[in-house]
Formats: sequence, C-alpha cells, structure tokens
Amino acid sequence: MTTPHILTAIPQRRYQLGSFMVNILSDIKTDDAVEYRYIMALIDEGEQQPCLYVTAEVNPPAQRPQGRYRIRVLLGEQEKEMGSADEWGDIESFSIFSMGIAAKLYQLSDEEPKRLA
Repeated sequence: MTTPHILTAIPQRRYQLGSFMVNILSDIKTDDAVEYRYIMALIDEGEQQPCLYVTAEVNPPAQRPQGRYRIRVLLGEQEKEMGSADEWGDIESFSIFSMGIAAKLYQLSDEEPKRLA
C-alpha cells in the first residue's frame, strides 16, 4: 500500500464511522517530499494498520493559485489527487470532506461519524 511516511504526528480528532476508526493527524513530521497539513487515517475494526489515507498537502508555489492545499487519496497501491482549495487547511472542512470520501469508497453512506473524546 502506498502510505505517507509518518515519523511523528499529533492526533487531533477521532471518530467512529460504522465499523471504522478515523484518526485526523496534524503537526506531521515526515521524510516524504511533501508537506502535510492533515492526514486522515481510516482503520477497519480489528486491524492495526490503516486501509485508507486522505491527505491535505501544501501545494508547491506554482500551484497555489488553484488553492493552498491539495487533497490526495491513498488506497492500496492507488493514489489520486482530488483537487486543490484553501479550505482544506481548516481541520473541520478537511475532516468532513475526508470522511465523505471514506464513506463513498466503503459504502458507508448510511453511517454518521461520531466524534470520540
């Protein structure tokens, strides 16, 4: 699976989405060539490793007119950019959008995310 190489990160929010656990990470230290603003990691019940990542990455200066941050989805060996916007720098906007992607990919449209303490 293509994954972000996270050295350290701070969990900011946790949610339950059906049988999945969602972790929203920030302050990410990595040896990747990109600068992460947030990473959403989706973990299936009973598993140790995430099955899906959605990242908000700082766009290079030449791409910033499209938006400061780009969204990238990492599922198995697949990667897909989902566009750029300034709003993905806001944790609430990123959380809602990234969980929406997870809900579509895993057919969880009937599930409401429950924020955990």
